[in-house]
Amino acid sequence: MLEEDVKFSELGAFLKQKEVIKDVESFNLLVEYKKGYSEAILTSGKITIKREWLNNQLINQLYLMRNQKIVSLAIPSLRTIEDLSNHVAKFISADSISLYAALTDPNVSQLYGFSTENFPCMFIPNTYEVYSTISADEFIALMAKEYKKFWTPKRKQKAADLSLSQSEITILASIVQKEQSMKFDEHSKIAGLYINRLRKNMKLQADPTVKFALNQPKLRRLYYRHLEIDSPYNTYKYTGLPPGPICIVDSRVIDAVLNYKKHDFIFMCAQPAYSGYHNFSSTNAQHEKYKKEYTSWLKKENIH
Repeated sequence: MLEEDVKFSELGAFLKQKEVIKDVESFNLLVEYKKGYSEAILTSGKITIKREWLNNQLINQLYLMRNQKIVSLAIPSLRTIEDLSNHVAKFISADSISLYAALTDPNVSQLYGFSTENFPCMFIPNTYEVYSTISADEFIALMAKEYKKFWTPKRKQKAADLSLSQSEITILASIVQKEQSMKFDEHSKIAGLYINRLRKNMKLQADPTVKFALNQPKLRRLYYRHLEIDSPYNTYKYTGLPPGPICIVDSRVIDAVLNYKKHDFIFMCAQPAYSGYHNFSSTNAQHEKYKKEYTSWLKKENIH
């Protein structure tokens, strides 16, 4: 970590102190030999140096990096590509408009083997060390590289065992995450329920997909009028998975889907309390009982 800006003429002493180089004199002579390097300034920030670089390559690389800062780009789980664009633009030189344009360009998503709808599947929340000067295209290329690293042979095999593609796993995980945003220990159980419904060719009937279709993420209760929206994301109207994820998914939820809990549940209903958990059932009769208890509780708590 470079705490302050340093002239290249003074860089040898700094690197010697950090045990990057051994001979300060030969390093400084080489800096002086390179025209215009001595007065150049390496700006403060994180610097990535490879141990195998000899002095000539080290100086050249640092000169190229002199105005580039390495930043820790923390990508959280976000709702939309627009949210991602606005967030990433706070850390790198690419503005949110150019990021959004690239992220919604059908040619870009097609280049990486995605559609515009499922392109958000490629973005894995994590913290990445990047140059602050990277462009929108360079950012996307980096995310593609990290996506490939995430999908290890073991994860790919688990997806294949479920007869689902990597994107389908991520789409399902996005529904699981939005269905349960408080209790991560329930994710694998919810994943098992949706997998049961998919295998029975039942509609998923997942409330978060309707909220996504309506673009009303904060809607607390769904009524029958909401379920009438004609959208491929309305899993009350259409069987199977929607065409894309309804959020950029936390990798832990993807793993929860890949390692889903096996059971015979096909229904769930929020518990009539502020616990954040659900009641699960394998019959419609039991589900209707839980549903009645929950709606009565909502009325009692005056929740609309």
